[in-house]
Amino acid sequence: MNRTLPPTLVRRPGTSLILCAMLAALAGAADARRPSAQPSLQGEIETEGQADDLDALGDVGAEAMDPNSNTDDHSVNVPTSWWTYTNQTAAQVSSLLSSKGARLVGLDIYGIVSGAPRFTVRMVRNSGAYAVPGWWWYYGLTAADIATQLSTNNARLIELKPYDAGGGVIRYAAIMVSNTSTAARAWSYLVGVSSSQISTHLTNTGHRLIDLDTYTVGGVKKYTAVMVANTGADAKSWQWWLNQSPASVATRVASFSGRIVKLVRNDDGTYNFIQVKNTGSNNSAWWYQYGFTSLTDLNNYALQVASRPVDLRTYVDSNGVRRYDAAFIDNANSSTRRMRSVFGATFLDGNGNPTRGIFEGYLKLAGGAVKVDLNSARRAETASSLKALHLLTGMQRVQAGTDTLASAFNYYQYDPVKGKDACPDPAKETVANLRTDYNFETGLDEMMRISDNRTTRGTVLRYGGFSPFNTVATNAGLSSTTLRHNIGCAYRNPATGKYSTALRNDTSAADLARIYEGVWNSTLLNNTNSARSEFLESANPGMGASSRIQTIINEEAAALGKSAVAASFGSAVRSWSKGGSYGTCLPDGNGNCGQQVIIRSGAGLMRLPIKVSGVLDYRTYSYGHLISDTPVPCWEDYDAPGTNCQADVDYTNAHGNASAELFRDEIRSALQTW
Repeated sequence: MNRTLPPTLVRRPGTSLILCAMLAALAGAADARRPSAQPSLQGEIETEGQADDLDALGDVGAEAMDPNSNTDDHSVNVPTSWWTYTNQTAAQVSSLLSSKGARLVGLDIYGIVSGAPRFTVRMVRNSGAYAVPGWWWYYGLTAADIATQLSTNNARLIELKPYDAGGGVIRYAAIMVSNTSTAARAWSYLVGVSSSQISTHLTNTGHRLIDLDTYTVGGVKKYTAVMVANTGADAKSWQWWLNQSPASVATRVASFSGRIVKLVRNDDGTYNFIQVKNTGSNNSAWWYQYGFTSLTDLNNYALQVASRPVDLRTYVDSNGVRRYDAAFIDNANSSTRRMRSVFGATFLDGNGNPTRGIFEGYLKLAGGAVKVDLNSARRAETASSLKALHLLTGMQRVQAGTDTLASAFNYYQYDPVKGKDACPDPAKETVANLRTDYNFETGLDEMMRISDNRTTRGTVLRYGGFSPFNTVATNAGLSSTTLRHNIGCAYRNPATGKYSTALRNDTSAADLARIYEGVWNSTLLNNTNSARSEFLESANPGMGASSRIQTIINEEAAALGKSAVAASFGSAVRSWSKGGSYGTCLPDGNGNCGQQVIIRSGAGLMRLPIKVSGVLDYRTYSYGHLISDTPVPCWEDYDAPGTNCQADVDYTNAHGNASAELFRDEIRSALQTW
């Protein structure tokens, strides 16, 4: 049912800078009212197909990716913030646009409630490459209303969505942009026409389609179409096809070396689509997928491959299930593209789909720009890396003077065999199992140094449960973080022996990095009562590069002709960090082990040495990386050397290599100063 382009396209490097992709999938309520002065998403859907099989194309001269969205946003892969929402009233859409500083670039009709449409929308930040001189969105329009609004606004359509407002009355939702200044284009549109009329119009005008939709009136299929002149900077080799099966879509895309910019589902399950040539300077990594069962799933897919939806459709399938289809384009900077390729070699499947769990990478210059942002805000289980939150909570209490490091500390022995690695079972917190041989400082040190689950649970007992830790996370701006279980138990409830993802501890690569950067820059801890320095002392300080990092240093130094400084550079690297590792289970319907999975993670600070006028200095980076819920057929016993689960070993090694590759571009940059 779902298909994407081959991973060679998924992993093709490109250019540009980075912004975090933010999104949400919200359910709507309340009334919608008529035209609102804001834009909406490009969504077209549902039509009965005749046997049309149209193809209009032209090979033109020099083509390139659009540097901005003065025409539309379909061929722009400059990274930007973006959002999608579904089942929204017009008032809700307008409120979201205002709060996000966004503009609508796509819209679909989710349904009609009390005579008013609900919308599925796609938004981008209205700035930088995506800013336009002006824009508007409307709904409830007649064909005559469209013309009036275009004239009034001196505007040009980028989206035109017909819908049945009830009783067979056709109305239109529209997104317009100002047809002035740099956004001015020769363009045209058609309403209520046949496919042959569109074809004739394209031939006569030399325009190309940027929007296409269908609807039925009295059993007769009609179309809306929006076009721009296929000349100058807008010239592209392109095609349009009607009534294609998913298999035919794939064949036509492959034979044309195309990239889908519009994907319209007909009532019979066939598709109408527009594609542009995806070769040469007009090439970008891109993806498309059918049949997501939620907007959240669609958004997670987009973020996992660092992409942005350029078309988004919703419909109810023949089984009564709400579905979403989408086409996506690259939304990553060059370093993030590289990390997508590094992770993707192992954690994307043969079709370039993220079916092998969650993977994340995040790297930020402390006090400066984000360098890598690969799915970094996705909530995921990270095992013991989240113990940095327990450490932060304790150190904030020390800083405030409400706790002291030298004070007594209680923890429990849950399993003499598993020791520090045991799942803390509250039923075993008895007097006989109580341990008081550590003070609070030692308990925190052991939590971080040997990843002691017993002392981690001791901090939870000390402060009365998970709530204080979640309050610290909220106050620190850790928007993806929620502590729900005792680290060491993963998804297994020790009281019942059952697995549940409701027990998942949520955090993200970016949130973990924010803990360390907040300590480093003294926004989360200052040195009152030595809180900041004690945090760093407990966070496994390291001198010198790890073997994986040193390998990258050696490779980059050799490429720069600086092999002679590689050893000195590596010895000057400084770090603070905490890793995490689990083998656990996703539950089946009865709470038993339905799928074995592994989790690997790491986060912290790394200081890379630079030379400033020949004097040693540092660039400091916060980082996080993880794989989570990666399915495996078995678990490796890492306490007993020897491979008894090759899949586990392979995924673990791939994550380890990716964790080092996260720093390659910044290592190269630092070496250039030597």
